[in-house]
Amino acid sequence: MMEHSQIVAEGSLEAVTSIAETIAARLPVKLLKPPAPGMVMVRHVDPLENTHFLLGEAFVTECEVEVDGLLGYGCILGGGNEHALCAALVDAVVGGGHAFAVELRPLLESEQKRIEERWNREGRAVASTRVSFEVR
Repeated sequence: MMEHSQIVAEGSLEAVTSIAETIAARLPVKLLKPPAPGMVMVRHVDPLENTHFLLGEAFVTECEVEVDGLLGYGCILGGGNEHALCAALVDAVVGGGHAFAVELRPLLESEQKRIEERWNREGRAVASTRVSFEVR
């Protein structure tokens, strides 16, 4: 299974919001840092020399919460206040190892399947445009 943070980042806002609403309805939630814009450095590895370098900065939206005593952090690429808040809620419960995470697992697995189906569709679409150059 994918990491919960990847599912939340790649998942649809509707699915992630549904999961977050489930958390908020059952557990005490405290907003520590409301969703806010930020910048993060993007690291990359040069495939030829196998060296790390900083590719540049990326715009993100970050949020911090406390759910039933567990801290959660959400960081979403681009502007997405609601998405970052939902990511932080999921991180607190699943990443923090809360007992309620067991009840969220089927919801996360369902969204993971949708993500993988989307990736497969996108992969097939891209594959149809590939060009093969044969050198004789």
